[in-house]
Amino acid sequence: MHFKTIVITKNKLIAVFTGMAVITAGIITSRCLPKESISVFKTENMYEDILSESLPDSEEKSFSVKDIIGKIAELEILSPEKIIGGYSAVFGGTSTDTEAGQERTEVETEDTGGEPEAVIPTEPPMPDKAQICSSVGLKLNNATKYDVNIDSMCSEDMPFTIEKDTPQVLVMHTHTTECYDGDQMNGETERTTDDNYNVVAVGNVICDVLEENGIQTIHDTTYHDYPSYQGAYSRALTTIENHLKENPSIKIVLDIHRDAFIYEDGSKLAVTCEENGISTAQAMIVAGTDSMGLWHDNWRGNLVFASKIQNAAEIMYPGLMRPVNLRTERFNEHMTRGSLILEIGSNGNTLAQAKEGGKNVARAIAAVLNEN
Repeated sequence: MHFKTIVITKNKLIAVFTGMAVITAGIITSRCLPKESISVFKTENMYEDILSESLPDSEEKSFSVKDIIGKIAELEILSPEKIIGGYSAVFGGTSTDTEAGQERTEVETEDTGGEPEAVIPTEPPMPDKAQICSSVGLKLNNATKYDVNIDSMCSEDMPFTIEKDTPQVLVMHTHTTECYDGDQMNGETERTTDDNYNVVAVGNVICDVLEENGIQTIHDTTYHDYPSYQGAYSRALTTIENHLKENPSIKIVLDIHRDAFIYEDGSKLAVTCEENGISTAQAMIVAGTDSMGLWHDNWRGNLVFASKIQNAAEIMYPGLMRPVNLRTERFNEHMTRGSLILEIGSNGNTLAQAKEGGKNVARAIAAVLNEN
């Protein structure tokens, strides 16, 4: 498939390794750096200097242009030593028929000419521990070489327990300025520093629901991707480290993002479902691993946590969750045994849809934590 326009919110880079020379070419999109930013450089030790953040597996130490064009590794363009990886199922080659490749449809409603009836949501009951741990048929998009079964992981014990009198959850945003479809988007960048419209607004909803369910939560709204997008994951890691020093009771770090894709006709990916008669953005859990050589002993524990959240959400809100996305990258998820990325909606979803999706995911998380 050929695209006339592709806006990739996670800057992409093609890395071609030939002997001791490395050529770095940024994939130029409407929101990336100009072509003048392409650089060519050499290094005495390309793996230590360039891939110090994400060392490749032994089988990945040689690349060809053909191989890499097939699946682009995401790098931070101005810091090529920091591999952050494209974690969208759309860009990672792990999309399913229910993901971005599907034909887009719109729900048509009859215009009765009168005022629409108010929708009064009916919250589903919280599932108990036996229900949360007895999954059958959870979906996983696995970009790694690891053989994992999230149904089996769902039945395993949680890698941590929570307390009621100290902060347990840190909600933060590596790409804080990501926003949703609407007038608030800053041109083609699809970003805004107005926290009323970006992913911070979704983070607020998530925090409110967790607090309502007795789970103490801290929301960090630091801009890690502004004024410079490059280096966002490095800055986010510093933020996480600082919070864990100040509040060692924190067990869970939730990094809230939104997905993004633009089709050939210029329309944007919107991942939606209907819950209680309300149009709701679907959510996706992204779990990192140590596949690229970085230390991450916690990844299986994180995936156990992700599996239980996925199962609880499927019980409470069928259709809310996209498949769990297991990645080769680490995404700073090595810091706790309950660290995950949550992608709430996409750039084609509205903020209202994203808030509904965030609320529902948060209730599923609360169900898992309170039954632990």
